[in-house]
Amino acid sequence: MEHAHYFKRNTVYKIDDDNISVVDVQKNNTVTPLDPWMAVVVSLADGQHTIDQLIQYMADQYPDGAPDNLVETIESVISRLTDSDVIELTARPSLLPYYLRVPIDEQDPEKATELMLEDGFIQAPNING
Repeated sequence: MEHAHYFKRNTVYKIDDDNISVVDVQKNNTVTPLDPWMAVVVSLADGQHTIDQLIQYMADQYPDGAPDNLVETIESVISRLTDSDVIELTARPSLLPYYLRVPIDEQDPEKATELMLEDGFIQAPNING
């Protein structure tokens, strides 16, 4: 895994107290809670930080020293999240659109929906059928 790559969200997310979930806005806003490791990565997947920076940030959370398997754990989490299309790795930093940058509960629903439709992130419902 290339640690110089940036990681960014590909999905809408929700923060509820200490719990982070992904929201499938294309399937009736289905909410899927994330385990703590995945939640941390998704919450930090702003497109502006590299995997290397994530590893350093996580290592700094352990005052007595990071566990030996920290890098492997982070790589595993990132692999699972990229395999399920929740996050994406890029060679360059990228600015997330409003509806991916801000947790869903903090968004203006009309603005978010309008931008999602404009970007093709969601499709307008077919009222004819």
